[in-house]
Amino acid sequence: MRRWYRLDNAANLYPAIRNRRIPAVFRISAELDQKIDPKELQSALDTTIRRLPIFAVKLRAGLFWHYFMFSGKKITVQEDVSNPCMEMTRGSTKGFLIRVRYHHNVIALEVFHSITDGQGALIFLKTLVAQYLIMQGSRIPAVKGVLDGSQQPNALEIKDNFRSFAKNSPTRTIPKERAFHIRGTFLGINQMKMIKGVIPFASLKLAAKAFGVTITEYLAAAYLKVLNEHQLEHTIRVKIPVKVQVPVNLRKYANSDTLRNFSAFVTPSINPLHGEYKFKEIIALVHHYLRYEITEKHLRAQVAGNIRYANHPLIRILPLFLKNRLINLVYQLTGPSSFTSVLSNLGKIELPSEMQAHVRSIDFVLGATPKTNISCAVLGYQDNINIIFSRVIYETDIERRFFSFLVEQGIQVQVENYQE
Repeated sequence: MRRWYRLDNAANLYPAIRNRRIPAVFRISAELDQKIDPKELQSALDTTIRRLPIFAVKLRAGLFWHYFMFSGKKITVQEDVSNPCMEMTRGSTKGFLIRVRYHHNVIALEVFHSITDGQGALIFLKTLVAQYLIMQGSRIPAVKGVLDGSQQPNALEIKDNFRSFAKNSPTRTIPKERAFHIRGTFLGINQMKMIKGVIPFASLKLAAKAFGVTITEYLAAAYLKVLNEHQLEHTIRVKIPVKVQVPVNLRKYANSDTLRNFSAFVTPSINPLHGEYKFKEIIALVHHYLRYEITEKHLRAQVAGNIRYANHPLIRILPLFLKNRLINLVYQLTGPSSFTSVLSNLGKIELPSEMQAHVRSIDFVLGATPKTNISCAVLGYQDNINIIFSRVIYETDIERRFFSFLVEQGIQVQVENYQE
């Protein structure tokens, strides 16, 4: 493995924008059927890091770009806290960009987004939990995303696939108009609240099938409906579009094994100026928009446009401190201002049957940030769909509306405050 490597095209954003209010950290956790032994968890982490050294890196600043430097120092497990997904500082992580936490029977991984996306973090967590269970005496095969801890690191896992995916694709510009944002009372620095909804998979699948759509399409449409209704009730001024940003995993389009960032985004929307939207209309709009946008050619064009921006001669020659200011400015003007919230679905998580017998639940949490103020993370495990809303405001109107709407549609929902 190389001693250092450049950040990928998506990763370059986060060092420029991160601060205590925008930590750019997300979390995936697994609840086991036993209390966690921190010493054995530490041993499992040591083995996992040897197999996946891409996660044992520290961020360094060059003259023109940030880069990652591998570190041979030990990453130590930490007890969990009530406010997850906070900024990673030298004091809290010794310069590393991941945290492995434990509490009672839960193992949690928190990741700075420059290292990887949700799919990459999921592979790490699966491998970590498998190693822990092996130390507890279980026999866990290296299948379904679980990596063999005794094997050597794979160079393909560290590959930046954005450039090879874009190839010579022409770019495609999609106008970014200002989007509606939820307003509320800010919780304060280093505070975030979460509400979790647990839905039987069969119940949600049946509701989506009735409209001929996927679960992601159904949930995105429901989220747009709720956000739009909130705007209509709480905004006196001119109404503006409501938009939900949905990440798209690019690995299946490129047959990629990378554990670095490899995602694109699509943003379905509705504009209240066009009149009242029935749920059936919103579902149809989301369904056709996602089917139109999530094609290999359109995704290649999106990635090509991002690479073209990063390779602009004026951008490349700027020293890093000026580049960071420019990236931050562009982000403030065209980033969260152009979408209302994020809905990220990791899909249905599969584990080896020997491992699944010990893992009760898996959760996914996005770090919420000011301006959008609220985020939504989704995954399926065994018979349930787990939906976790994270927010940096006191008000919970959106979550209540969302889960209440699902219940109105005949979907069973169990709502709870998210605390591990």
